Amino acid sequence: MKVIIDLIEDMRNAIENNSDFFLRAMNLYETASGELVPSWQTDIESMKVDDKEKKLYIFLGVEPMGVPSVMEKLDALSNEQMMYEINLSYYKDEARRNAPIIGFGESFKDKKYLVFISE
Repeated sequence: MKVIIDLIEDMRNAIENNSDFFLRAMNLYETASGELVPSWQTDIESMKVDDKEKKLYIFLGVEPMGVPSVMEKLDALSNEQMMYEINLSYYKDEARRNAPIIGFGESFKDKKYLVFISE
């Protein structure tokens, strides 16, 4: 489980808030040998803070969010909200799923900052 402050700190350290990067989500699955392998990857289009559930939901879409837009939204949150869990909310098999973020990564070649789930 990752919280918002983890995302902010990793983004700052890994890509130094590079404005050329876009936020993307990648699903990883574990093979029989224990290796994590990507199964899909897509753009993240929006996010919403849910104060009742104490979570940040990020949503898939076709218009990718750039790192400056992400950081602007996250930097405006309160200290309490910085400790909210991050979940990726998406549809699979005609049902809404909310998967916790398990890690982060970056691709300098493709200018992508990635959040990982495992479903």
